[in-house]
Amino acid sequence: MEAIILHLPGKRIGKIIGKLQNENIKTKSIIWTPEKSLNGNIVNANMVLLHLTSPERNILSALPDLRKKKYLMPVAVLDESENMETKKIAFDMSADGYFSKPFSYIKLATELKHLVCRKAVQHAQRWLKACNLWLNLENRFVRREDQIIPLRNKEFSLLEYFIINRGKILTRNSILEYVWDRNANFASNTVDVHVNRLRRKIDDPFHDKLIHTVYCVGYIFDKRKKSGK
Repeated sequence: MEAIILHLPGKRIGKIIGKLQNENIKTKSIIWTPEKSLNGNIVNANMVLLHLTSPERNILSALPDLRKKKYLMPVAVLDESENMETKKIAFDMSADGYFSKPFSYIKLATELKHLVCRKAVQHAQRWLKACNLWLNLENRFVRREDQIIPLRNKEFSLLEYFIINRGKILTRNSILEYVWDRNANFASNTVDVHVNRLRRKIDDPFHDKLIHTVYCVGYIFDKRKKSGK
């Protein structure tokens, strides 16, 4: 499990990182300021922790920023300020968990792992995930890293089929049967045209490519360092 701690400049969090890592939670710290935008490094974490050491609660404004960017991982508050009013404010701002000192790090780690599991169950029926790409089946949008990517209906269905069959070679005929009405009239290159459009949106702007051509057969969807288009 991986966690990211957002904290204010000059705050010492080495002890927290060390204690959580002892409980098999790989932890990375990121300095937060109101002017600094949250970056794509957060997308790979299982959860985000907001660290407080004083009654000043500016860092809680990261919560609506995370929700606006549709990050799916749970967000919890670690409060060392011993100000109980912060708990109510944190939950009012959509925090998934709140923990105050004194910390029992064994108990804290257990609670954090349970929080991640509960959040995953909540999203399981609404989301498909492949690498750093998320497909929301309920609201029909796609996010890769920190970017929301608009797709047309056929592109969305095509990506859904790719993710469901990640790592499998898919023939053009199988793609046609899933995405299109088999009784519809379409050109012989319909699949290739739509795959290329999808590539331009979800692959070209990113380092790791997910859609790969299997020549004379069809396509395979999976993460590779190099892509043969």
